[in-house]
Amino acid sequence: MTVAAALAVAATLSLVIGAALGLYLKPSQRVIAAVMAFGSGALIQALAVELAFESAERLVHEHHIHRLMSWLVVAGGFLSGGLAYYLANRALERRGGALRSPAMAKNYLLELKRQEWGVLLERLSGVELLRSLPPEEMQAVLPYVHPVEVRAGQAVFRRGEPGDALYLIDHGKIDILRNGTAAGAVTRTAIDGVVNDRGHGDTARLATLSRGDSFGEMALLSGEPRTATAVAAEDATLLRIGRDDFDHLLSGSPALRRAVEELNTQRLFQNVRAAQAPHDAEQWQRAARRSIQRVSVAEQEAMMREQGEHGGAPLAIFMGALLDGIPESIVIGASFVGLAAFNPTFLMAVFMSNLPEAMSSAAGMRAGGFSTARIFTLWGGLVVGSALAAAFGNAVLPAAPPAVLAFVEALAGGGILAMVASTMMPEAFEHGGASVGLSTIAGFLAAFFFTALSL
Repeated sequence: MTVAAALAVAATLSLVIGAALGLYLKPSQRVIAAVMAFGSGALIQALAVELAFESAERLVHEHHIHRLMSWLVVAGGFLSGGLAYYLANRALERRGGALRSPAMAKNYLLELKRQEWGVLLERLSGVELLRSLPPEEMQAVLPYVHPVEVRAGQAVFRRGEPGDALYLIDHGKIDILRNGTAAGAVTRTAIDGVVNDRGHGDTARLATLSRGDSFGEMALLSGEPRTATAVAAEDATLLRIGRDDFDHLLSGSPALRRAVEELNTQRLFQNVRAAQAPHDAEQWQRAARRSIQRVSVAEQEAMMREQGEHGGAPLAIFMGALLDGIPESIVIGASFVGLAAFNPTFLMAVFMSNLPEAMSSAAGMRAGGFSTARIFTLWGGLVVGSALAAAFGNAVLPAAPPAVLAFVEALAGGGILAMVASTMMPEAFEHGGASVGLSTIAGFLAAFFFTALSL
């Protein structure tokens, strides 16, 4: 049991070494990606050959269990381990555990961003002008949209004022008047008087706009003062895009400029509604939400600082790191029966995969405001936790029935495989590109070398 714990310490000590390399040598993301892909390949080989295949082979040849049943035991363990890892990881992410990996932090922030912007996209999906845009362009538009509340009778803008914004109606109605009072709100009584005598007086109503309509863009395009007054016919919620932001969007989106010009042409012919049906609102909304794919470095660092200052984040990061490392240690402990028969393939694969993971994570934690002492404390605590897990696995599992032992080992293997697929490989590809495929193969062959020596 003591030797099994020592082996787990040897395998996870690379976490402390990797953290030191990440903090002091500061290797490039491309180097980290190559090493991470190498470790991923090594782990995949170890899981496939040393764990899955050997467990099934042992059940069939040593314990005479049917081949199909042996496959079901191993497959059930892997699936259960992967599901358990997924659920536990999701719970820890919401408490700051995503900070242990830059890839996890980015994906978590992207999900939060989609949820937050999903509310705004739902509102914008009712605006015909924006639904004329390709959904994939909406990520560039969303940061410039700001909700504005107006009360019934309140003037949004008046004739003669400079065009300072485009407005989109989310809720309520807006009257467009030929003119308005010189100052103060336009009262509903005055507007109603015009309705009874349309076309007479300075406040003659030109149109009443409702949810989905836009107004105010003509003055932005022409640069001329407002040619009409816009007044809330009832309490309304508007979505405002300022002049500078609007100009920026027009310069980067020919589709938006074309949609605005077509809308203005339609209005010149007294046709406020688009002649051609816009995209289906619900379908457009779903496509626009899926198109949100980018998270800026500033957004990542801001989220990491916020989570780093949160009281529960260090514990969540530590628990997340345990979630990544404990299954590996349990396998090391359960498979150790003596040094003479010990196969170092899995241990070496764990060592190689831990190194780049710690290198990348340490840099992310530093960006989140974690001190060097705290970072090393977290990784050092994981080494201790891994040793205890290996000792537990060695004390309990070897005496278990063969099918139970195979299932538990496969359970741990499923968790490891889920970790590799969800954190290591995506991060390696993001920073290393297609070349990480070669590093993955190199890691696979390096682990297979130890397997071949044991044949």
